[in-house]
Amino acid sequence: MKTHHDEFRRPRRVRRAGIAVVLVLGLLAITLAISYATLRGQGTTAQLARNNSRALDAREAARSGLAAALRKMSEADWAGVDVPLSANVTNQSWYEVTFTTGDASLTPSDPKYGEYPYRVTLESTGYAADPSDPTLRSTHKSRCVVQLVRKAMPADPSNWTALTTPAVYQWGNRNVPVQFPVRIGGTATILGKVQLCLEYPPSNATARDRYLSDLNAMRLAGQGDYRPFASPLTIATARQDIATLNILNTKLGLLTVNSLASTNNPLAHPGSVTSYRLYPGGKAYDVPVVQALYGSTLQNVTLAPDPVTNPLGVFRSSGSLSLQNNVLIRGTLLTEGSSPDIQVSGTNVRLEGVNLPGLSGTTQVYQLPTALVADDLRIHSSADVEIKGFTMVWDEFELRPGSASTRLKVEGNLVTAGLLLQGRSSWVLNGSEWGAELSAFQTNLLLPLSDPNRITYFPTWMERKRGFTVQPALTFQPASSGVRPHWHDWTQPVFQKASSDAGLAWDLVRWEELD
Repeated sequence: MKTHHDEFRRPRRVRRAGIAVVLVLGLLAITLAISYATLRGQGTTAQLARNNSRALDAREAARSGLAAALRKMSEADWAGVDVPLSANVTNQSWYEVTFTTGDASLTPSDPKYGEYPYRVTLESTGYAADPSDPTLRSTHKSRCVVQLVRKAMPADPSNWTALTTPAVYQWGNRNVPVQFPVRIGGTATILGKVQLCLEYPPSNATARDRYLSDLNAMRLAGQGDYRPFASPLTIATARQDIATLNILNTKLGLLTVNSLASTNNPLAHPGSVTSYRLYPGGKAYDVPVVQALYGSTLQNVTLAPDPVTNPLGVFRSSGSLSLQNNVLIRGTLLTEGSSPDIQVSGTNVRLEGVNLPGLSGTTQVYQLPTALVADDLRIHSSADVEIKGFTMVWDEFELRPGSASTRLKVEGNLVTAGLLLQGRSSWVLNGSEWGAELSAFQTNLLLPLSDPNRITYFPTWMERKRGFTVQPALTFQPASSGVRPHWHDWTQPVFQKASSDAGLAWDLVRWEELD
């Protein structure tokens, strides 16, 4: 029999059991949450560690790429700036390196802008992949800029010194007319037959001899050396007339040195030069054709080097080229094609070579040729032209007959097959006129030495009476700057590795981490 007390207590035991279950479930939920959070944190930490590891591997791969590229650039078999470099560092990391000529930090206003073509920018991208998931990659970029250490150039030809020691070297077995007022300073080598004063004084040897001998007398008196040649003069004696030798030795007071040198072409014209390189593996620079840019007549034009597109300032002339007023060409002009000549008739015309950047370990400055003319180079009447550097003409260099206003200054070296130095049209008097002037001059010599009207030298007389300027405005002089001309074989790069080195040498300009 149940009592009232028993019926009252049974429901209370059920409520206590329910609370316990709730407490247990709560504890389980908290435990699961903590466990999940712990596991999730451990997974994130592991992922971050893997990511950091890949980033480090990518950075090391990029740096390894630069190191390998720098090493390769200093080896003889470097493929050059046009060929990227790539390799694996580990099974999950690798690099790719590109080479770019130049340095983006150099601008035209920078004093080092001229070094632009001798610098190379290397950019290395390093990659690292997750071993468990190759699609997960990290990358890093490193960059460095290096500059070529210029140590050597190809050797000059064996006859280079013989060609570049004189201010003028004429090699062809040809007649060489020389008419005052012209002046070849320094030394000269003439292998053809010298023909003095064919234009004037005509048929009056007495006036000619007096004029030339008085030029020497003025030199001896310290009044300037305005003779056509300086002493010593190297000539092929066997090709000269006795009368010419007498004038050279006796009237002009020159020491002549006999030469048995060959009259064959001493150097071959380089032909059509369409491109060049500064160093093995370097960028190939196209040589522009002048006529394609400006036509066959140049006026108010400047051609000069561009460190980005044409660092040496090399230009081609295909066919005949006429130089009119205000033309400046700095660099090397090569002529080619049909009638590859240069005709100069303008004023303010200037051709000048460009100095090469210095070689390591020497202060000697070198310069490529100013002009390599396959045919003729002719200076026309009333032209005003200056040519500085080494010029070679494979046919005729001609100073054409013209006005006394013509100006020519050649400073450096002229090497030519033919040489024609013609006279000034206003100086052409007939024999009787020259004779009359000589007679009047000799009468003048009877004046007392103290007479201020007395003129001592025949050239001075002709200058005062006829306006025939004694000091030549048509001159050839050796270079005074100490710059040495360099003959370049255009099939080779300009700069080479030193003979004692395995490859090219480079200086590190800067190193940058980009990521």
